[in-house]
Amino acid sequence: MATFEIYIDDDRYSVPSLYLITAANEAGAREAARKLLRDSEHHLGVDLRSDGARLLALGSYAGGGCSAA
Repeated sequence: MATFEIYIDDDRYSVPSLYLITAANEAGAREAARKLLRDSEHHLGVDLRSDGARLLALGSYAGGGCSAA
């Protein structure tokens, strides 16, 4: 299992929320990030990283306008 960081842009907070997740592989981490984005209407974007390297940016993070780390 590998550890991944997911930053969530949540309209209720002024700073991103950080989630540390474990997944068997990058595909599993990507699905977890997509699920977190879908699970709340307050979640505006997700930024998935591994050791600081961006793997996936969706929503408000996709355009490069926000930077989680």
